[in-house]
Amino acid sequence: MTASNSSVAQAANAGQTPLTFHHDADLDVLNRRFREARPSEIMQFTIENAVNPVVFTNFRPLAVAFLHLVTRVKPDIPVIWVDHGYNTPETYRHIEKVIELFGLNMRTYAPKMSAAHYNAVYGGIPPLDTPEHDFFSRTVKLEPFSRAMEDLKPDVWLNGIRHDQNAHRKNLDIFTKGSHGTVRVAPMFHLNELDVEEYVYTHDLPDNDIYFDPTKGEEHRECGLLLQK
Repeated sequence: MTASNSSVAQAANAGQTPLTFHHDADLDVLNRRFREARPSEIMQFTIENAVNPVVFTNFRPLAVAFLHLVTRVKPDIPVIWVDHGYNTPETYRHIEKVIELFGLNMRTYAPKMSAAHYNAVYGGIPPLDTPEHDFFSRTVKLEPFSRAMEDLKPDVWLNGIRHDQNAHRKNLDIFTKGSHGTVRVAPMFHLNELDVEEYVYTHDLPDNDIYFDPTKGEEHRECGLLLQK
């Protein structure tokens, strides 16, 4: 019996409502059910049915909209941020502003090797699409993220991805199987960039316009988190 099956069986034997989010859940049913739902409805359903949800954010442009949506429903939800050490000064200042504005329950994880240490030993950020860049991404982002997930052991990983961001994400959905035994939930999946910009404007939220992700290098690349099994 898998861990997810075991959890479902234990809940049933205890007379509890079976778990909604586990790796054997019928996510196609959920995706059809919420296809036309508002992000706030998806968010409310998720929080009501998740056992131990977490948020991952990188504080990229427009990410503040997703954080606002989530924390309006669950203000104390753990917010995972991987500080790879290569953020712009503007991004660091933006993060401090949003933490204070929303009272975020931050769970910050850093690589075991600092950016200065990595640069000194390996000569800085390597070229894209090379084995060296794969190693760089694993070191500064994937390993700290995996450590966070192992520490927090969530059943639901909430994120702000949308269908219009790149070709890989276009083929995903609101509810998908994530790494570390999680179900990924993207309440804003069916929105487009203009929708999110309007959300930020309507709620008068601070945004981060000067942003750099060294593991992506280019706007429409994946950094690897969504590719993990």
